Amino acid sequence: MDAPQGVRSRAAYAVLLLGALGFVVLLLGPWGTQLNRLTVRLYVFFRYDVAIAPDWALPEHYGALLNVVLFVPVGVALALLTGWSWWRVALAATAGSALVELAQATFVDRVGSVSDVVANGLGALVGAAVVMGVRRLRARR
Repeated sequence: MDAPQGVRSRAAYAVLLLGALGFVVLLLGPWGTQLNRLTVRLYVFFRYDVAIAPDWALPEHYGALLNVVLFVPVGVALALLTGWSWWRVALAATAGSALVELAQATFVDRVGSVSDVVANGLGALVGAAVVMGVRRLRARR
């Protein structure tokens, strides 16, 4: 049995609010060094410890993947809350990501990056695509 629309909406708002709070802490906090260490640890783990990563995968690739994963919930929440198309969700999230990168470069001792903006937009696109896919499957039933 499906949850009522109001419950789903409140849950989506709660996810968005918690996500926004997490983003503020994560993206504007002084975590640059720790995030770099995390990407290197992931690189070492997948390259050497379990040895499943391809030879060409570098620590920078893991950082990009983390940026994609970070914005998947943003895409899901925006698609659920707004009902926007996938491209609108991706565009809005990419614009928001660009603002965050600008804030990082301006106000925090971190480096803003265009590649981060692209990865974040891709993550939001994936999240929106998941929502659109689930909606289509439900519509077929």
